[in-house]
Amino acid sequence: MQFDSKTKIRLLAFIISLPVLGLAAVAISVPDYQFMIAHGPIQKGHANVDCSGCHVPATGTTRQQVQANFKRLVGLREDKIDFGFAAVNSETCLNCHERPNERHPIYRFNEPRFQQARAEVAATSCLGCHSEHSDARVMAEVGQTFCVHCHEDLVLKNDPLDQSHVALIEAGQWGSCLGCHDFHGNHAHKAQIRVADAFGPAAIKAYLGNGPSPFGTKKIYEAKEK
Repeated sequence: MQFDSKTKIRLLAFIISLPVLGLAAVAISVPDYQFMIAHGPIQKGHANVDCSGCHVPATGTTRQQVQANFKRLVGLREDKIDFGFAAVNSETCLNCHERPNERHPIYRFNEPRFQQARAEVAATSCLGCHSEHSDARVMAEVGQTFCVHCHEDLVLKNDPLDQSHVALIEAGQWGSCLGCHDFHGNHAHKAQIRVADAFGPAAIKAYLGNGPSPFGTKKIYEAKEK
């Protein structure tokens, strides 16, 4: 069988990567060595969750996974096959975090009226805002500007705030939303009716960066144990 230069380069890269694949195979099969393939730190709330709580074995045997990815490498198939463990997705997250009183469920963002918002923010996936192996609870570029994409036309008939939501929107104060509102509604926290009593930008930024929750420690929902 004759291979063109591009395929030869791919084959060479595959052969060179074999030792790395061998080490990865050890790491994913021996629990004591799983830290070797971790992409980064885990969040505080997941400190007691084992790797297997989120990472489940990929479909097929190791031989089948290697064979399928080799075929893709040399251009004999188009789709990528997970190796070792299946990719983590929203369903994985919802195995522990799904609840009936979710204020911003994923399915809501799939509604036609939010089509434009979806183009701006990947709200149809937990991974659109959250990334486990990082130092932040919520990605900074999303956390304090998220609300604008759906609520820029917000008008409340009986606005409870001493400074109206309309005024805050006109002033572009989107970073203040989380000063009153717990996005997912996890905490037993009531929104303030005075803007002066809302949590400040520093407290919110710290919280999004994996810091302490300004909404308190009492929750109306606890994540399921795995």
